[in-house]
Amino acid sequence: MIGARSFIAAILLGWGLAAPAELAAAEAAAELAGLPPGPGREAVYYTCRACHSEKQFTQQRMGRAAWDELITNMVEENGMAEPEPWARNLMLNYLASHFGEAGEDDWAGLPASPGREEVFYLCQACHSLAIVKQQGLSREDWDETLVWMVEEQGMPEMDAETEQSVLDYLATHFGPDRPRGQATATP
Repeated sequence: MIGARSFIAAILLGWGLAAPAELAAAEAAAELAGLPPGPGREAVYYTCRACHSEKQFTQQRMGRAAWDELITNMVEENGMAEPEPWARNLMLNYLASHFGEAGEDDWAGLPASPGREEVFYLCQACHSLAIVKQQGLSREDWDETLVWMVEEQGMPEMDAETEQSVLDYLATHFGPDRPRGQATATP
């Protein structure tokens, strides 16, 4: 039985008529298909994917300095191997150019107000923001949902100030007093 990667490679290379090196290259290209092409793609893919799904880093929007700080944190606190300086530079350039800070139009329809950035990054790290926008939960239900996300789904714990900001944002814009799937208008 042919595996999915081999099947894709076979289609790309004429149903298995390729040499083993061409087959391996096609399989590698299929693995990287989720990332935009560019210098540093392989370094990001093989370094970050060792522990994370693509969504855990491709849905982030951070500047180069924040990506650098995150890599440092991964090395110091999570046991990631320190990338060689040239590889780290490639990774930082790639991440900042493809997954840099979000502009005003890049917030996936979240209304502008305090708490938007936190909701954008925390929620989208694991699932679509469409899930958040369709809920229509009360503040109490949002609070229970956040507790569940931290305790059962591995969402990072928030400090008290951030948690209040996220709860205020969710209850205001995605509470029960608005049509499902739509945010309330920003006051």
